[in-house]
Amino acid sequence: MHGADVWPEYLRGGLARIRAYCETDVLNTFLIYLRFELLRGHLNAAEHAHEVARVRKYLSDSTAGHLTEFAAAWPET
Repeated sequence: MHGADVWPEYLRGGLARIRAYCETDVLNTFLIYLRFELLRGHLNAAEHAHEVARVRKYLSDSTAGHLTEFAAAWPET
């Protein structure tokens, strides 16, 4: 799904699909933010790795299909 798909999906009653899209979008944004903070020097490599590990743990604990799919598509490196 893309942002432009949200309104038509809402009109079809697809709130669950919109929620899944928003949750994975927020995860992507947070991971980009972590990388930005690493590049800016506001996080060191260990701090960055710790935060990424927290996200991976959150995903591994989840039973939500969209989050397990997100984790499966996210390479370890």
